[in-house]
Amino acid sequence: MEDSGSFAVVTDSASDIPPDYISRYGIAVIPLYIHHNGQEYKDGVDISAETIYRLQKEENAVFKSSTPSPKDFYLVYSELLKQYKKIISIHISSKLSGVITSARMARRMLNAEDRIIVYDSFAGTMGCGLMAVAAAKAARKGYSPEKVLPKLDFLRQNIRLYGTIDTLKYLRLSGRVPALANIISSALKIKPILGIRNGIVAIAGIAFTRYGSLREITRRVIRHFRKEQWVVVSIVHTLSLEEAERIKERLSSALHCVDFTITACTPVVGAHTGPGLVGIIISKLDADLYALFR
Repeated sequence: MEDSGSFAVVTDSASDIPPDYISRYGIAVIPLYIHHNGQEYKDGVDISAETIYRLQKEENAVFKSSTPSPKDFYLVYSELLKQYKKIISIHISSKLSGVITSARMARRMLNAEDRIIVYDSFAGTMGCGLMAVAAAKAARKGYSPEKVLPKLDFLRQNIRLYGTIDTLKYLRLSGRVPALANIISSALKIKPILGIRNGIVAIAGIAFTRYGSLREITRRVIRHFRKEQWVVVSIVHTLSLEEAERIKERLSSALHCVDFTITACTPVVGAHTGPGLVGIIISKLDADLYALFR
């Protein structure tokens, strides 16, 4: 990992940061684990998303995930502390995963409470990823961790997720949405509109067709953000690149986008959603964040 600036930035694989951003900004990514048939795989290292989707379709396979261990964090932190005075470690919502707990345990093991900031994004996928990218960009520009934290707070307060998915089956099996929601979705053949509210996946609406659900999330984003001076946007997807690209064209023409990425979700996210996820992660920016993302 190349030098990322005045402090190190760590995140977990559920942040879905595109590989080129990881290498460009020197972000350390700690993989979650995926479990299937008694086997354990490192997310994005030992198993591909395509393998997961194939097994879900062909064998109706169910995957479980688990957090990195405190030892995983300990090993990464201890190496980074040899090069940097401080670390900002930004992770998936503590209401969706126990990643934050492992990070804090590792910090205590290293007796490094004054050197490692463990930050709960209260978001998932690129909601967390955008915060990590912003922190890494700030480190490159010589920001202190103390100056970065208010910028992360701004993003945490303003990042929104608008998503849709073909079926809630896999989210229900993972415990991310209530069983009743899946029963309703299956019985009526509707397409749910998803969001993250207070750090938890929630159903924000419904549509009756795939086309309708994609149109609805796009419409909501434009309605809520068209008057903002600057926004940063990321579209995440599972086997839905063409649909993501069409949405990008629409949003790029309607909004003042400073930075726009499309990224395929990592295997651990795909294991919980199955194929067909399209999520729009967006936040308005203040002047300081605009300067970082432009």
